[in-house]
Amino acid sequence: MKIGCQTITFGNEMHKTDWRGVIKAVAQAGYEGMEVGFFRLDINEAENYKAFQAENGIAQAAIHIGGDFNDAKSVQMQFENLPNLMKLAHILCCEHIFLSGSPANAQTDYKLVCENINKLGKTLSEDGLFLSYHNHDWEAKNNCFGLYSLCDNTDPEYLSFVVDVGWVTQGGADPAAVLARLGNRVSSLHFKEFTPEGKFTELGCGIVDFAGTLKAAKAINQRKNFWIIAEQDASEIGAAESVAQNYAYIKKILS
Repeated sequence: MKIGCQTITFGNEMHKTDWRGVIKAVAQAGYEGMEVGFFRLDINEAENYKAFQAENGIAQAAIHIGGDFNDAKSVQMQFENLPNLMKLAHILCCEHIFLSGSPANAQTDYKLVCENINKLGKTLSEDGLFLSYHNHDWEAKNNCFGLYSLCDNTDPEYLSFVVDVGWVTQGGADPAAVLARLGNRVSSLHFKEFTPEGKFTELGCGIVDFAGTLKAAKAINQRKNFWIIAEQDASEIGAAESVAQNYAYIKKILS
């Protein structure tokens, strides 16, 4: 298992003004790779990203995209972005595309959502890329109705899952049980931590059972390129310090 960092912790401004500083901080913390949101990456800088990542020993573990696949305009935008997304992924030698999908809505048509995600996954697959769905808490509510609807109504060839352990916990589900249910469709994990009050915090400083999740992941993991990615949406102690603490925590429980 490889350890990666979702760079959301550094915020939008630093990605725009000091992306080299983001890569350096990730490397100095000890990570092997990084996940970055597509909208934070400038395709005109792709070759420079690649060179600086190589210089610092950092792989592009994943590129994150997001959209509402219950909404026609959002779906259209996703497909319009595909040429640049695929070009960027290949320049950065990145196989994994992580997708955050349709937000919680009582009118969500999961049949339509799954049809649209299947189309996206098929297009990416034909280009040699792999799509994985990243959940929030709403997909884990009501006995994981949203998450399991996605699993049961999409093609395993075109969609895997990057299970966000923190959001699963916040949705009231057991991460280990979710991993067992999704089985070998789990491509990666997001380790996100919450305090009892629901605030983002460093790994190991909150309520999420990462050790139990890791045990469950090892039981189902049959993939060679399996990433555990620390994702902390906000930091009160400074992004560099938070990502460093998160790396140290994952390294400790892995060993």
